[in-house]
Amino acid sequence: MRNLEEVLNDINKYINIDKDRQKYASNFVILRDTIFNKLRKGEPFGSIFKGFQLGGSYGDNLKVTKPNEYDLVFHIRFPDNNLIVVRKDNDLPGNVHIDLTKVMEKIRKEKQNEVIYKHLSRWVNDKNYLIINKLQSYFFSCFTKVMQELNNRIDVNNEVFKLRYTRAGPAHTVEVTGDIGFNYSVDFVPGILLEEKQSILPGVGQWEAIPKPLFLAPKDYTSFRASYYREEHKLIGNKHNLKNALRMLKKFRDAHQNMLKMKSYFIKTLFLWKAKEENYTNYWRQSLSLIIIDMFKDMEKSFNQRNLPFFWNSRLNLYEAYSFNVLTEMFKCVQSARETLEKANVELTIPLEPRVYRIFLTMAEIQQSPAKNVTNNNSSPISENNELQPCSIL
Repeated sequence: MRNLEEVLNDINKYINIDKDRQKYASNFVILRDTIFNKLRKGEPFGSIFKGFQLGGSYGDNLKVTKPNEYDLVFHIRFPDNNLIVVRKDNDLPGNVHIDLTKVMEKIRKEKQNEVIYKHLSRWVNDKNYLIINKLQSYFFSCFTKVMQELNNRIDVNNEVFKLRYTRAGPAHTVEVTGDIGFNYSVDFVPGILLEEKQSILPGVGQWEAIPKPLFLAPKDYTSFRASYYREEHKLIGNKHNLKNALRMLKKFRDAHQNMLKMKSYFIKTLFLWKAKEENYTNYWRQSLSLIIIDMFKDMEKSFNQRNLPFFWNSRLNLYEAYSFNVLTEMFKCVQSARETLEKANVELTIPLEPRVYRIFLTMAEIQQSPAKNVTNNNSSPISENNELQPCSIL
């Protein structure tokens, strides 16, 4: 008889994106370089653009299933960037204002910075705080121009791919569509690159201020989200089973319609808090089954309390925008999965095994798994379609 750990290791193969990685990555690199090369020809973009960093799930090596979504932060540095004064937003935990007063005073009469000074003058308010909408409108015009130059298509190895550009939140998203079944998207997210000495938090190294607008924010909104991606990358790196468990929880989320509002960053946040809590222990050397059950408990607790504190400022509740009903539905889904896993960890009976697969896999994936045979032998047919699982796991 198999045990839960063996089943989880079997399920893990459905998370492996290696077989598709090269196909998507090679296309993405050509798209990325083509767009940035064209963007850099314009001013002041060419002068303030200072490289990029792959972020999100792909950058953390936490992507599951297909590598068809990329998060790319492109770094912005203004002349005399070190003169930027970062001011804490007392109204919104985790956010900051970018005060360009000293920068503007320094470059006002500098001939080499004439173009950027004119633009900055339009992008700041009467306090010289950088206005998100003004900055993003400029980037919107830059990306729109590039898409027009490309005629909304790109040639990769003599194959033409259609491009569609949209803007939502902080991201400038380019969707790529090729042959049937091949499509992906890239979120180009601007980040004001700042140094540790400019941070309102100690010991965070280089960081970015991300122009993430609030829903229905005023047009002169100046509050940027502070992003400490490099520090987060360190916190979850080189910790044995941490990333395996994190990917499994993301796979659980992806397999259930009721869980799709649980953002990847929210799941990552649960693991950041656990990594901090277990910083000097061998917690992540435990079996995958024990860690996953424990992390399901943490997720369940967060839904029950209706609170997931932002790792960098616990005053900010990441669930704040979610209704009671949404959180309750996710709570019940996680609770059901956790109870099934706990039973399976004590004794993986024949009826329990397919239920474990149902926690993490879609209907189509179950068709390719050992769970199909186990389930069919027990006269409980599985649908042939690719629908997401409901949460009635028990």
